[in-house]
Order: sequence, then C-alpha cells, then structure tokens
Amino acid sequence: MGLLLKIFIPLLGLALALYFYSAPENFNEEMLRGKRVIVTGASSGIGEQVAYHLARMEAHLLLTARTEAKLQKVVERCLELGAASARYVSGSMEDTTFPAVVVREAENTWGGLDMLILNHIGYSYFNYFNGDVGQVRKLLETNFLSYVAMTVSALPMLKESEGSIVVVSSVAGKIGSPFAASYSATKFALEGFFSSLRHEFIIDKVNVSITLCILGYINTGKLSIAGASCSQTEPSHHPPCGPGVLSTPLCHCATGTPTLSKAWPGTSDSAVLAVNPGEVGIPLIFVKINPTLLSKISAFPCVPFPRA
Repeated sequence: MGLLLKIFIPLLGLALALYFYSAPENFNEEMLRGKRVIVTGASSGIGEQVAYHLARMEAHLLLTARTEAKLQKVVERCLELGAASARYVSGSMEDTTFPAVVVREAENTWGGLDMLILNHIGYSYFNYFNGDVGQVRKLLETNFLSYVAMTVSALPMLKESEGSIVVVSSVAGKIGSPFAASYSATKFALEGFFSSLRHEFIIDKVNVSITLCILGYINTGKLSIAGASCSQTEPSHHPPCGPGVLSTPLCHCATGTPTLSKAWPGTSDSAVLAVNPGEVGIPLIFVKINPTLLSKISAFPCVPFPRA
C-alpha cells in the first residue's frame, strides 16, 4: 500500500499539473490598464514587485508604506516602467487614522478606486511565544485591524466601480506552526474575516471580488527568524501566477517544513497553499478553492531546504 501511494500520488499530481497548465489563459493585461489601484506595503518585497507589474500594465498607482525615501524610489521606477500615474502616502498602519487617510487620498486624486491590494505587515519574529500580549495587540492592529479599516473606507468606491480586494496572507493563517504564534494569529484572523465577508457579498449580490493569496515563506526581509538558518534559492521556473507578480526568490528555513511560494489570484476565490510537512522530495499539493467547490488542483516537487 505504501509503495502504491508513493507511485500513485506523484503520478496523479503530474496529471493534474498538466491539466492545470493546459487550461486556456484568461488573464489579459488590458484588464488593468488605467485602473486605479492602492498597494500597501509597497516600499519593498512583494508590494514593491506588485507595483512594478501594475506599472507595466499602465495602471494608476497609490503606494503606501512606512519609509518615505524607499517609496519615492519605487514611485520613480513605476513611472519609468509606464504607470499611468504614481504617487505615495507614507505612514504607519499602527496609526489607526492612517488607513482612512490613504483611501481619502485616492478619492481626492482619482474620484474613485478599482482595486485595493492589502499587503503590509508589522515587525514579526520567529521564536517561542514569550507571553508579550502587548506585542500581539500591536501586531493585530497592523496585520489585521488596519486591513479591515482600509476595506471599510474603500468599500463605497469599490462598490461603485465593481472593483476588487486582494489580501496577501500566509500559509501561517491556514496551518499553525511553532515560533510564529502572534503572526499566525493575525493571518488566521484575515482568513476568517475576508472569507466571511466574501460570502456576505455573494448573499447581498455585492459585485466586489475578494481574493486571499496564501503564500509560503518568502524572504522579503520583514521577518526576524530566530533559531533557524535561512538561504535563498533561485525563483521558481514554473509559469508565474496571473500577471506573474509573485515569482520572487524563496526562503527555505531549517525549521522543518518545506514550502514553495505560489498563488493564483482570481475572482471571488482563495488561492490556498497546502504544504506537506513530511519527507523532502515528495510533492506539495496546491489547492484552489472558491466559495462552493474545489476547482483546480496541481502539484509540484518539493524544493529541498538547508538543514540547521
């Protein structure tokens, strides 16, 4: 039975992967030309790369993050890449008034909004939970409550434009793992809130899509890792998701769980990464879920990670 599973599961994964990648491509860059987009956490990492891809698609961009000097450089690069317009608002999401400030800037500048991409995180560390409840509250404010506040502020404009909300989350919000209790709690909160909100939109026939992007560990420099060695590998050579905004280097940490970063943004669905914590070398299964059914499954080989 064990031998059968070792042979059958990889073959099944290969067949499903071939099915997934043989499906017709329905993403068209023209869809984003001229769209008005807010990107948070845009001074580095995933947010920065998302901004660059949107710029190539000639979108209007409003970027936000804490570090003004970095934001200025990202805005300049976006304009060089072809953004229809690009501006920024610097500030901290720990300030409970800042989400409304950002959305108000978009309204005053554009008179509306088509897409809200929520990507920012507060400072986190991988270590044993030390009982610091204040740090948990602080992280919840930045990683969760500010997402809710920005959504509430932006929703009237998004309803008018029949726009989209994209929430960049983590596998830590799907599977509890050691050394990330506070961070994981905030990501579970995102999953619960935005999944529930999506269902409410469906019930009320609100034509605003919500996409949750569930990612593996990515070396963006925003997490402090304690007790684990970490090294970069080359970016995935698989076809990138949608417009290709997430084909960034992976960070494989020697804490026991191999991960491969991948997500499929779509309309009113979740892109879910299910990792296999077992032997290195067996397939990782990626499952895409919408509110009512499992739609597509694909598998890729697990990438080996360095041992401590």
